[in-house]
Amino acid sequence: MIEHKPYIFDLELSKAKIISWTNFNTGKLTPKLSIPLTGFDYKIYVLTADKKVLYIGTTKSSLKSRLNSGLKANGKNGYHGYKWKNEKNIRISVWNFSGLDKYQTENIEAELAHNVRTKTGKWPKFQNEIHFNNSYEEKGKRIPENMYKQIINCG
Repeated sequence: MIEHKPYIFDLELSKAKIISWTNFNTGKLTPKLSIPLTGFDYKIYVLTADKKVLYIGTTKSSLKSRLNSGLKANGKNGYHGYKWKNEKNIRISVWNFSGLDKYQTENIEAELAHNVRTKTGKWPKFQNEIHFNNSYEEKGKRIPENMYKQIINCG
């Protein structure tokens, strides 16, 4: 089952660490994330600033764990982490995709990145890679259209 409304937070970062999560809808600080953001369903997360898409990622792990691993990376073993980790304020929108597998989720991620490129003329600013495949072609094209509209409306 696909949750069509994203979970949206405004993140404040300092020294490549998230220091606060503020719920976009309520304006309240969120001290602790809960299911489905801490669960093991596939999730797609989109980072934006000033209504521009900076990065699109997927994870099956807890959202905080995934973000923290990308923020802490320092080049050891060849992984330097997120290119957006020195930003100060970022909005994150997260969709949970229970029941979808890795390839279906990556298909949606790739179509969403392509959608950004088509609509804005540019790839997401800090996007490093995209995993293209055709395993979820029909829904994999419709779902990102809706996601893009939600991102732009909440920018």
